[in-house]
Amino acid sequence: MSRNNDVREILVASGNAALIAKNNAVSALAVGQLGVFDANTMLSVDATSTSPREFFIAVGLDRDGDATQDDIKTSAGQYIQRSGVVSYMFREHSAAQPMILEVQDYLAECDTSYAIKLEFRNQQVYRTQGFNQFTKTYAIQTDCCDSCETCYSADANEITTKMVAEINLDESALVVAKAVTRQAVTIVTHGTSADYADGADITDADIAALVTFNALSTTADEDKVYTNIVLTTNSLAINSFCKVNLLYFGPRQIWINGSLVDGFNCNASVAVLQDLAFEEGSGYDVYQKEFHAAGNSQNQPYVLSESTGVPIDFDTFADKTEKYDNFNIEYNFTSYMNNAPYEAQLATEVCIPFDSTTTRDSFAAIMDMVLGEEFTAFDTLADDAAAATATSTTVSPTTDIDDVTLDGIG
Repeated sequence: MSRNNDVREILVASGNAALIAKNNAVSALAVGQLGVFDANTMLSVDATSTSPREFFIAVGLDRDGDATQDDIKTSAGQYIQRSGVVSYMFREHSAAQPMILEVQDYLAECDTSYAIKLEFRNQQVYRTQGFNQFTKTYAIQTDCCDSCETCYSADANEITTKMVAEINLDESALVVAKAVTRQAVTIVTHGTSADYADGADITDADIAALVTFNALSTTADEDKVYTNIVLTTNSLAINSFCKVNLLYFGPRQIWINGSLVDGFNCNASVAVLQDLAFEEGSGYDVYQKEFHAAGNSQNQPYVLSESTGVPIDFDTFADKTEKYDNFNIEYNFTSYMNNAPYEAQLATEVCIPFDSTTTRDSFAAIMDMVLGEEFTAFDTLADDAAAATATSTTVSPTTDIDDVTLDGIG
């Protein structure tokens, strides 16, 4: 069995409580409270306990909505054999970040076609047409030089205005275009309504002011004032659904590649202003993981009824609007059948709201004790968890990945 297809359980914490105190039974768990238990004594352990050879993780559940614990959910399998743990990791919530391209340094000629070709890659494209390239081409035509006295003839700002409008007319809204300054622009010098720093968003009215400035200017073409085009990807929509999400896509961010395919001079280029970053730890995604894990819990691979086609009754506990930090534990469970060893591959993911630092730090401390270096080869994760950011909008810093003591890998 592949590690990509483990029997997996998702445990979702809530309430920001410390893990249950030492020497308690699972029945003492509060709603949303986590606990780590010795599988032999069935009593909870804490950071001061002796590491149990077999243990399990549990969370208190409220299935009937009365705010009282009436059930528990435990880690995948009968219990976890400490010697069978193969992976122990922590990953803080990381916000999504769109990909941003800039079309730069183009000049214009009269009565000329200009085209930008964008390749889009996302999960919806892959599901629809596999790895066949999906592209869109946006094209505009500049005005004739002798068509009027006031048009943008041979002014690169005309390309900006027309191309931004053309891209934003696309109903698919995979990408949004905007105009930005190519250099600093001032009210006094250029006649705009505001001062703009280099690379600032600029209005259509002030682009027209730059066209007027260029037309009246006696400077050489290369000294005139032009604008660039910035392209920012949107993400695939979060689908509203009932129980089973048939239109789930994850991750939802869109990757683009821009090519200047027609009309642009050799100085023009496309630069990446911001790399793509996928969101990690979204409650919407944790809910989907619970949906898939429900099949494991009910000892069947599907969560839809074969006869009615509607969802089999299963509960989920993730808040789809929450952001979660995640601990992931993968392990082998070894048993003997017919005098031969049998090894099952299992995994448990513990999801803790990003601002529930009491729960997060308490869980890390106890798991560090259970999987201590005297018993395993794992590094501790309490310091990694403590270094997590306390906001839901932060893209996890790459510096942590480069630090082996804070990389989230036990």
